[in-house]
Amino acid sequence: MYQKWLEAFHQVATEGSFTGAARKLNVGQPTISSHVSNLEGRFGVELFHRKGRTILLTSAGKMLYDITHDLYGHEQEAIAFLNAVKNLEFGELNFSAVGPHDVMELLAAFRETRPGIKCTVRLALIEEVLDDLEGFRADIGILGRDCASETIHSVFYNQHRVFVVVNRSHRLAVRKKIKMKDLTGEPMIIRSPSSTTQEAFDKAAEEAGILIERVFEIESREGLREAIVRGLGIGVISETEFAPHPELHALQVTDAEMSTRAYIACLKARRNRPLIQEFLTLGTSIVEKRKK
Repeated sequence: MYQKWLEAFHQVATEGSFTGAARKLNVGQPTISSHVSNLEGRFGVELFHRKGRTILLTSAGKMLYDITHDLYGHEQEAIAFLNAVKNLEFGELNFSAVGPHDVMELLAAFRETRPGIKCTVRLALIEEVLDDLEGFRADIGILGRDCASETIHSVFYNQHRVFVVVNRSHRLAVRKKIKMKDLTGEPMIIRSPSSTTQEAFDKAAEEAGILIERVFEIESREGLREAIVRGLGIGVISETEFAPHPELHALQVTDAEMSTRAYIACLKARRNRPLIQEFLTLGTSIVEKRKK
């Protein structure tokens, strides 16, 4: 049973297509597809990324392919490897996130139960995170907004307050709390258009009917902090991004609801893959604990 499944997998990986493998083994393409699907289903592992007619080996698929090069003398080695993947003792999860806080919090919790899983993290803009998911460069995305769609599965994870940050020499630095009207006419360093932090402030400013002076736009959090330190204007930073600095002072706005949200996302077609499903379950359990 396993030999036919593994042989079908090996030929698909070698030929780069199910059609080529079928020709090589002189069987119908449905038979090859069935063998590979049975192998993936039996061990709960994803061996190929399928996108239209294009197929690519997953990280597990690449390692299994190394074994199947010498398959007939090492079938048990291949089965032992697949059982390790099935039991989530081995594997790889690639993350793409808009910020470090939430993804690192999740990774710390995940590593406690699955230390054998290799994890990689890329920090990127929202559009880049979605592109990473669609292109199979990331298994899990951590986003600043709900991007659920026909192809993307998204679940709420966390919410963070947004602070107005000023230089220590600023007139408002003597206070801890302010109202939106106190910011009227203030020069402001604007975050990039994809920033949910800036989006939250802009919405609050519009509702309060105040105008601020837009000095210039900057993409990175580090650049924003440095601009405020240099006294170029005020800015907005979420509580998870704000790090103490002798030249910075964070202000809480009392008459406006300003916050960012974090979501865990993956491709809908892959949400039931064992590692991805376990990670989604972990995120949900953390949210539930936070409510208690």
